[in-house]
Amino acid sequence: MNLTYLLLGLLVFASSRGSHARAIDDLDNSIEMVDEKPSSQAMLHTRSRLGQDWIRFIKTPPGKIMQTIGSPVEIVCEIMGSQIPTVQWVVGHLPLSEIDSIESNVISESSSSAIVKVRSVHVIDHMLSEPRTYTCVGRTGSKTVYASTIVYPQTDFKDLVQIREKPFRGPFRPRIVYSERMHLDLVGSNVVLPCKVHARPKAEVTWLNDEGNRIEQSHRIKLLPSGDLLITNIKWEDMGAYKCVARNGMGKDSNDVFLYPVQKEVEDQ
Repeated sequence: MNLTYLLLGLLVFASSRGSHARAIDDLDNSIEMVDEKPSSQAMLHTRSRLGQDWIRFIKTPPGKIMQTIGSPVEIVCEIMGSQIPTVQWVVGHLPLSEIDSIESNVISESSSSAIVKVRSVHVIDHMLSEPRTYTCVGRTGSKTVYASTIVYPQTDFKDLVQIREKPFRGPFRPRIVYSERMHLDLVGSNVVLPCKVHARPKAEVTWLNDEGNRIEQSHRIKLLPSGDLLITNIKWEDMGAYKCVARNGMGKDSNDVFLYPVQKEVEDQ
């Protein structure tokens, strides 16, 4: 048994513990619990799926949320899959056929050898005037998963009618709304670790290594204008935790992602 892929299997399942949804081949909203202690047979099954299209929820958003007067709402979902899954949010109740046909507006690097856990946060920065449905849609290749949340405004108050549906005024602290929690790919691949931020005023984004030191740019490592971190030709020594920190005058937010460069298997002679 190849030691690298054994470690890979263990890492994938460790990252999936606590999941409340299963891998879905087509549109499906059913839920089941995942084994807490994966068997060796399950690990072999995971390794056999490397390079294939697959996707699953790691964290589904709650079914219902009540909005507090004057406060933004944050809806979180986490998705794991191959070939760098994309996540987007759809507002309003749509039939499955329309969800399936929506074109993704998320730009992502593509890698057939990658396994990635993505975290997306949808921020509602205004008071709602009526209950509204928000759907987290994850895609990779031909596979799609989805989960919906209904956000309810508090009981109507006549004096609040005029401010509903208008964005909250004033500055607010940064919130990282699109990031990764784990990224596995083959040694030699180019990797983009995203860090999309919602803030007012605009936040400054920095990246730290697993020792807490600021990452300096080099010929292989670039901090992109978007705040994403580009690492080209990843090497085994690049393995470790990377922290994105977004900061403005109102506060800060941070996210940790673990990068795991996978050694290519050597064919038996």
